[in-house]
Parts: sequence; structure tokens; C-alpha cells
Amino acid sequence: MAVSLYQSALIAQNNGEFKKAGILQTFAQASPLLAAMPLVSVAGNSYAWTREANLGSVGFRAINAALAEGAGSVETRSVALKIIGGDLDVDNFLIQAHGPATRSAHETMKATLLAQTVAYQVIKGSTTAAGGATADANGFDGLQARFGGGFSTTAVVDGGENADQIIQNSTGGSGGLSISKLDEIIQSVDNPSHILMAKKVKVWLTNYLRNSSSISTSRDEFGRIITSYAGLPILEADVLGTSSGLQQLGFNENNDSSTSVYCLSLSDMGLHMVQNGGVQVRDLGEQDSKPVHRTRVEWYCNVVDAHPRCVARLYDVQDAAAQA
Repeated sequence: MAVSLYQSALIAQNNGEFKKAGILQTFAQASPLLAAMPLVSVAGNSYAWTREANLGSVGFRAINAALAEGAGSVETRSVALKIIGGDLDVDNFLIQAHGPATRSAHETMKATLLAQTVAYQVIKGSTTAAGGATADANGFDGLQARFGGGFSTTAVVDGGENADQIIQNSTGGSGGLSISKLDEIIQSVDNPSHILMAKKVKVWLTNYLRNSSSISTSRDEFGRIITSYAGLPILEADVLGTSSGLQQLGFNENNDSSTSVYCLSLSDMGLHMVQNGGVQVRDLGEQDSKPVHRTRVEWYCNVVDAHPRCVARLYDVQDAAAQA
């Protein structure tokens, strides 16, 4: 059964794992995408699934004639779990001078950076240098790598198995977010649940539709305002990690100053993350090598696009006013 980070934090708190609960809650607060992403626990070091390749064929027949055989087919996919994490050392002097709370503050900063890094990889991660991506063989392929590429000075390829899910913003690729094209990617996704976009694009969208009933607001578990378009919550690809090179949806794609907007179906039958053991938080205590207290955070995880129409990408969105 899929759970969210916030639900995982509540479970950890109920089990008396207060440090882990705090880390998980920080994850959820630091990244709207991770907060909304379903987490499915699996055994072992990999996860395999099948998804439909085609539905086969049907047709009419004449009396006494045979029906043509046309069975559908499925394809098997698999991902290996990847290890992401970090160690945090806090000097004993700081703990003595400022109290135990200073350790919690540093742990929160480390958890925020880790959440930002995972969210960045979910969008921008790539295991190879194909398409202009920065390769990390120890990481996983994110949405951009799976749906067209177009990193930096490389153009988006709207072909391959996901071609129907990759849509250009407007003819010639000019102008700000097209509302009609946004509606098109929503229609391209089965059971759409969320829209993922840069904060600046959301500003242009809400400015254009300020007096429209298509835009509504609510609040999440942390009291933050959530904007929705056509009933779908907008997840901001935030830029808290920009100084560390973790800008998740900057205007730097497709060989020009553009970005992408994604429509997602977040569920255990659509786009989700798989994990083994959840986020691991271990207090390693004082170290022999130096006078510090160390906390280690690790997560064994990967991204799964379980359905061929669980993601659609709208690319070539310029930093300009939204348009019809």
C-alpha cells in the first residue's frame, strides 16, 4: 500500500522514532513534489512491473467467417533501487555552547538539502550523458530523461515510446504557457492528479486566470496555500537549492531559455516512488576520529512510471505572460 511522506512521519512519531519523524516532515515541507509522491515499499534491491504495450485489435466478421486474432501485449519494466543520503557532523563545542537544539537545526538543514536533491533527481536525474544531461551512474532517470531529454543546449526529442506524451507549447516554440496546450497535456494523462511547474510559470498562469473559476486555492497539511488549476493541485518545482545547482525547472531547457510543465498521475498505478525500508535515520553518536556527533540519513529508492500515460510533458514554455 502506498503512503506519503507525511503519513510516514506520523507512523514514525507514533512508534517513538521522533528524530526520523522530524526528518520525514522536513522532507515533505522542503519539496511539494516529494510530499505528493506515493511511496510503495518493496523487498529486495529492485522492482519489476508490467504495463500495457498495445490493446490488440477487434473487428467485424461475416457469417461463418472467423474473427481475426489480435491479442494485446504487455511489456516488462524494472528499476534498481538507488542509494541517496548524507552524513551530518555537528561539533561537540556547538552542542555544548548552544544546546542540543543546534544539532536538530543542522539536521533540518541536511534533510532539506537531501529532499531538494531527491526532487531534483526525480525531474532532472539521468544515468547517462545522453541528451546533454549530467550523468550519474549511481542515480536514476528522472522525468526529463524519460520524456524527451532536452537538457541545456540539446533539443527535446518528441519521439520514441513516449512521443504521444511530449507536446510542444506552441507553434514555433515561442511565448509563455499556452492554456490550450496545458489542457492538452491534462487530457493526455489517465487519471491526472497534479501539475508540476516552476514558480515563475505559476505566477504567469495565475495572473492570466486571476478572475477565472479555473483557479482555486486550498491549504495543505502544513497550512501552506495550494493553488489548483482545473481541480488539479499545482506542485511548485521550488528553487531553494538554486545556490547548490539544484534548480529543478529553470528556464534552461531545449537549447533556449525555456522550461517544461508536467501533468502527473500520482498513484501506485501511475507515477510513484519505490523504496526499501523508507528513509533511514541513524544517530551514530560521537565519532572516534574527531569530536563531533554524526547523523546518517539514507534512502533506497527509485521512480516508477507504471502506466504509459501517467505523465505528459509540455516543453518550450518561455518566461513570458501566459496565452490562450
